[in-house]
Amino acid sequence: MQSEQPSTTAKRYNTQEFAHVEVYGQTGRVLTKMGNLSASGAFFESLNDKFKFKKGDLARVTIKLKSLNKIHIVDCEVVWTKGSAAGVQFLKREELQEKLVQFLFHKAD
Repeated sequence: MQSEQPSTTAKRYNTQEFAHVEVYGQTGRVLTKMGNLSASGAFFESLNDKFKFKKGDLARVTIKLKSLNKIHIVDCEVVWTKGSAAGVQFLKREELQEKLVQFLFHKAD
């Protein structure tokens, strides 16, 4: 008899909230619709046809949660893309700082 492995995927909550995404190293921000949200990440779809996420993008997301009357600002990394959609993983401040330093040093090469 096999024992079941505990799930490592965070519970996702479906939502249709709007969010603004600002990709580090780019100017401006893009309006998106958030399709789902979990403790570790989210799914976004760009509402701007000309904007495409890239895997590895580091971004700051401003999420207006109307149902809770709150605004959350989180940093994240794009872990997958498909067309105008992207899956992101939320980053702690230290993780973001490390990745930004790597990005800056790699860009300088």
